[in-house]
This record gives sequence, C-alpha cells and structure tokens, in this order.
Amino acid sequence: MTESKSAVTPPVGQALNDIVKRVSETRFTLRSEDFADARTAHSTLTAELNDYLLPRINSSRTPFLIAVGGSTGAGKSTLVNSLVGRNVSPAGVRRPTTGNPVVIFNPADSKFFESEHYLPDLPRSSDPQSSVPGVVLIADENIEPGTAILDCPDIDSISETNRALSHRVLLSADLWLFVTTANRYADAAPWALLKTAAARSTSVAIVLDRVPPEANREVRHHLSSLLSEAGLANSPIFSVAELELEDGLLPHSAIYPIRSWISQVGTEGTSLERIRNRTLTGAVAALPLRVRELADFAETQEQAHSALAGSLEKSFRSAQSGLVEVFSDGRVLHGEVNARWQDFVGTGQLFRGLEPTMARMRDRISAAVTGKHDAATPLHVAILRSAAVSLREQAIDVVDEVNAEWRNTAAGAALIEDQPELRTVGAGLEDAVKSAVSTWSDEVNALVRDIGQGKKSKARILSFGVAGVCAVAEYAAFWDPQQSRDVGQGNRQGAGVALNLAETIFGEDEAAGLISSIRQRFLDAAVGIVASCRTPFDNALRLSAVPARQAGALRASGERLEVAL
Repeated sequence: MTESKSAVTPPVGQALNDIVKRVSETRFTLRSEDFADARTAHSTLTAELNDYLLPRINSSRTPFLIAVGGSTGAGKSTLVNSLVGRNVSPAGVRRPTTGNPVVIFNPADSKFFESEHYLPDLPRSSDPQSSVPGVVLIADENIEPGTAILDCPDIDSISETNRALSHRVLLSADLWLFVTTANRYADAAPWALLKTAAARSTSVAIVLDRVPPEANREVRHHLSSLLSEAGLANSPIFSVAELELEDGLLPHSAIYPIRSWISQVGTEGTSLERIRNRTLTGAVAALPLRVRELADFAETQEQAHSALAGSLEKSFRSAQSGLVEVFSDGRVLHGEVNARWQDFVGTGQLFRGLEPTMARMRDRISAAVTGKHDAATPLHVAILRSAAVSLREQAIDVVDEVNAEWRNTAAGAALIEDQPELRTVGAGLEDAVKSAVSTWSDEVNALVRDIGQGKKSKARILSFGVAGVCAVAEYAAFWDPQQSRDVGQGNRQGAGVALNLAETIFGEDEAAGLISSIRQRFLDAAVGIVASCRTPFDNALRLSAVPARQAGALRASGERLEVAL
C-alpha cells in the first residue's frame, strides 16, 4: 500500500464505512470475564473511527491536529500556554489540572470544531475552568490557520474518565507532542500509549521537560534508545530546561525550537501532508487487527449468551420432563396422604383382611363415607396439600438449579447480582400453585359428575358418594405402575386398591381413561407453573441479547479492508 493515496481510495472508503457500521452495531451487554477490556476496545475503536478516520476520509480538508499529551505534572498545559503566548489552558499545582480537553485553533477553522464534526458527543464550552465534562474551544489568531493544538487530560489521571478522554483525544490527532520529564520519562503509562502510536504509525515528537543541564545528554541518549525499541526511532526530541516562568509562561528562548518546528510543519505543505498521510495510512493499516480483536470479544459475548440460554433450556426441559415421574411415581401419596387413605378404607383393616370381592369392599367404604365419620374430605385435602407441596418444590428446585449454573459464569453471576428477581421464585408462586391445584380439583369433580350422568356408573357413584369417588380417582392418578418407584408396600397396595375400585365404579376402560385424564390435567397445570418460573430468566436474556453473528460480521468487514489495502 502506498503511503498517501491508497488509504482513501474508494474500496478503502467503502470498507471503512462497513467497519463503522459493524462496530456501531456491536453490543457488549453481558459482564463476561473480559467485559471491561471488550468495552474499552469497543469505545476506543468507535472513537477513533468517528473522531479521526471518518472526518479525514470523508472530508477534503480538515485542520492538522497536534495533541499535547503526557503524565500528571509533566507541564503540558504550561507548554501549550507558552506556545500560544497566553494562558489559555489551566496550569498549576492542583492535580489533575486539565480535566477537559482544551482545543486552541484559528478562528478560520471554527466550523470543523462544531459538534457534528469533532468529538460530537461532548458538550462545548469556552471556559477552561468549567467543571462540566466537555470540550473547551478557544479561538486564537496566534494559531496558524489549518492547525490546532489539543491540550489533553493527564494520561495517568486518578480519574478513569480523564484517562479515557485523554486517550480518545490523542487518537483523534495527526501528530502527538508527548511531554515528559527527566524524572519520569521511563514510566509505564506513557510507553503504553507510545507503543500504540508506533503500532498505528502515528507521528510523535517528545518534549523532555525540566531537564537539568548536566543530565541532558545522558537522559536524551537513554530516551532515544527507548524510542528506538518502541519503533519510534525517528521521533524528534526537544529538551526544555528547568526555568523560572514569566507570567506563567516559559521563556521564548526555551520553546523557540518547538514553536519553530510546529510552524514549519504547519506551513510547509509537503511536511504536513507527509505527517498527515503517514498517520492516516498507519491508522487504516492497523484497523484489521483491531477489528479482529473486537470480533474475538464479540464472539465471547455470543458464547456467553448462548451458554446461559443453553443451561436455562436444559434445566427447565429436564424439570418439566421430570414432572411426569414426580406426579406418577407415588411420592405424593407419602405421609399424611397415606394415613388418610388408611382411615378412608377402614383404619387399615382393609389390608389386614381384604375380602375377595369388590362388592364387600364397596360396602365397607360406602359405610365409611356415608356414616358419621367423613374420611373422604380429609383424604381429599391431604392429596391436594401434598400435590401442592411437591409442585412448589419442583418450581423452587429448578430456579435454584439455574441460579447455581449461572453463578458458575461471570456473565450469569452478574445478571443474578443485578436482578434480584432471578435469585428466588416469584412472590406469586404460592397463589399460583393454590389456584392451579384448586382448579384441578374442580375439574376432577366435574369429570366424575359428568361420568355419573350415565346409567352404568350413576348408581355406583351415588353409592360411594361423589367426594369419595373423587378422592379415589385423585389417589389413583398419582400412581402409575410404569413410573412407580419404591414407594412402600402400603402405598403400592393402596394405589392398586384405588385403581381396582375405580374400575369397579366406572368399568375398566372408562376408569383408565378417567385416571389418565386426571393425571394429565394435573401435569399440564404443573408444567405451566414451572414454565412461569422461567420468565424472569428469559427476560434477562432478552434484555442482554447480543446481535446475531456480530463476531462474524466484524471479521468479514476487517477482511474486506485487508483486501482493499
């Protein structure tokens, strides 16, 4: 690729516009382990595209931007003020001094710095002391037309916002004037940014501030070797001695070499265009790698979202399929239900002296139901209570399981932390379970009465009583021999007796159909209750959804730019 023209050929421009579109559509909504790095990479790339690359690709002429950056207390603002010839940017002992970027430009270039062109999302101000985050714009006749100086916030500011803004302003410039001191030129923070400049071929000049005369040669030599190692061997170095300020400004003689160099760069078209094109070409050439890195982050988001959705689906699918076993294997018949059944059939005597005919059994149960001792209602209530407890437990268990699965991932743990409604079942579960069980009981009653309209079963149902028949049908519904586990001899015999009794009342085929219908109706209600517990998790995933195939779209856009280059 040639240094000047090829970066702005139509194929490159089209590829860049596609990258801008894909990057703008990329979302990092899940707090995965690399979330912070992903958001930083995304915001940095977005800012560079919008603040630097697009204005230079889509506009025939933009001011030549010189960003003055450096560490806290390095003397950036003093240097800027001295170059301009008056105090335009806050400087002093208070740290950090520069909180907002200060842009000094010739009035002829005012239009470029309007919000639609430069750092468009930041408010504008003309007050360097403003505490409101934004861009401070200062027009000054002493600045060459077509050139602007940007005084950046400290790159190592205690404020994360200031550090990010400093990085953003630096990446919007054509040339970096990096200010450091004899004591701090080897600090890690400046070199992390200088390596970024080298990676994108940004032109850099170094201002070595407050250098003792006796150390100037040694410090410059060491700094030159560090610049060579970082890929910035051609960067000029300007030394500024420790001097008394005059009205807050450096003496004219101290900054004359820097001012002359800037003036020369700004007025000599060949030099300016060479630096501009070198930085632009380098920034464009560095984009494919940066887009691939962003695509890797985006893929992590997609995988994290898919993993959460997959574990949610697996847990609820398993829970719902397990409901068949829970409400068919006899566990609902344990405890109080078994005791009430024993009472219902004659305080257990039925199992100690079971008569050979169902007619005699019917007489005994009928006497229990129609006599003074109503054993059907307590049995019915016990069955409903036990079924409700089991249903509630299934709902709680699946929510707990999803919580445990999600907490094993950074993204899932963050969602649960941010949304307390995911931690437990909803407050309405108790009422929902009661309503579902009550509705099911009413349906059983209606089914029994409906069947009782037929001549064949009517007499038998009346003989046993509707409440007793309903209790028998309900009891039989929660035990399916094909699903039954080890529920105990008493429960197994009781369920078998209930089934035989139902067959005596309704006939074998009709009893089987009735019990199957009753069981299925309860299962349908149980499935609905358990499914409703999934809603908060589905909502959380929907709100944190990432665009489909965003990683692939990013990679494809980066590849198109590589081909265009």
